[in-house]
Amino acid sequence: MHPWVGLSEHVRLGVVTRWVTPELVAEVLEKCGVRDKKVGALPAGFMVYFTLALAVFQQDSYDDVAEQLVGNIQELSESIPNKSSFTRARRRLGPRVLETLFRELAGPLAPVGLEGAFYRGMRLAAVDGFVLDAPDTMANRAAFGGPVAGLA
Repeated sequence: MHPWVGLSEHVRLGVVTRWVTPELVAEVLEKCGVRDKKVGALPAGFMVYFTLALAVFQQDSYDDVAEQLVGNIQELSESIPNKSSFTRARRRLGPRVLETLFRELAGPLAPVGLEGAFYRGMRLAAVDGFVLDAPDTMANRAAFGGPVAGLA
């Protein structure tokens, strides 16, 4: 059994864990039919948090992100798996789990009666900007276009 089994209940990813609770992660994994089948492999519940942490700490390596998640748990901080273990575990997890998690959480936070949540009958919303890096291939150029001057 992997030493990180059951870790998802102890992972602290800041305010993210207020919404992405271990119970919600377990529910989504069940809904998607993802189970820990391979003894000794990184657990699926932990991999959900690890994948979210990769987005939060996108400038960091897999090792650094893992240390961010388990650094306070002394017995685990000395047993960080190698990059290939994380890669295989992410492949086993698959994209459907994170998509389902997103769909469970996405939606307006403000209730209908909240003052300031609507303007002229329309719900107010904000979208944060982001930059997506994609390999410079002919297919990507055809689908997304090329660099735009003045944007970085």
